[in-house]
Amino acid sequence: MKKIVVAVDDSESALHALAFGQIFAAQLGVEVSAISVVLRQDEIAPQRAKLQGRLAAHRFEAVAIDVVAHDSAKEYLGELASREDTGLCMMAYGRRPVPEMLIGSVTAGVVRRSQRPVYLCGPRYDSRAHQRIEVLAVCVDGSKLSEQILPYASALVKRLGARLQLLQVIEASSSRKPTTLGHTDVMESAYLNALARRVESEQALEVDWEVLHGDPADAIVSYLAESHNTMLAMTTHGRSGLSQVVAGSVSHEVLHETTCPVAVLRP
Repeated sequence: MKKIVVAVDDSESALHALAFGQIFAAQLGVEVSAISVVLRQDEIAPQRAKLQGRLAAHRFEAVAIDVVAHDSAKEYLGELASREDTGLCMMAYGRRPVPEMLIGSVTAGVVRRSQRPVYLCGPRYDSRAHQRIEVLAVCVDGSKLSEQILPYASALVKRLGARLQLLQVIEASSSRKPTTLGHTDVMESAYLNALARRVESEQALEVDWEVLHGDPADAIVSYLAESHNTMLAMTTHGRSGLSQVVAGSVSHEVLHETTCPVAVLRP
């Protein structure tokens, strides 16, 4: 990545994504800018003026602002996020819909279209607890789909000088139907250990791992609540990208509850 671009709208929440974008860009040693998508050409100048005023009021004066006209914010931002030289940051609003550009459906559409990870901040994102990225925690579940984010995560930790950690959740109650996030302690511990060793060999990295227990979303969020300066990375499963956000899946619950940024990839 040679630049970080933060998608912003008129909401206060978008400023949280911009705060993360600045932290992310500074650690990578690249520039950060803001982008807003409007429908018509005659909306560009008013939107730029409005955003310049809001960003200046929140001490983001040094951030360049680009406003573009396009009939689909999802398509434009999805193409932008797919560029190898660009890291796209956005807000993920979860259950709290707002009448702005970056409602959940737009975020979902961007992730669905992007060929690379999109960096999301949920409504509880806390830049004070995550002032840099020292640990990149990757959620895996034994599937090849979940492992597809590992090459991106490995490259990113090298750029950041961070530590790579693998996470797996094992359901606490054997009476519940097993989820794709876990089966048995022995099987999953063996899987994580073998995967960590493989990544170490292939990527020349030190990798550690942690087995969590309980409800998948709750276990991940609880674990991250005790962590600082961490980014979570995970894939979305299925062809619908972040449609799980609407359905209340693990991805949605984690995005909605965690205070750390989340890198999301649709395989």
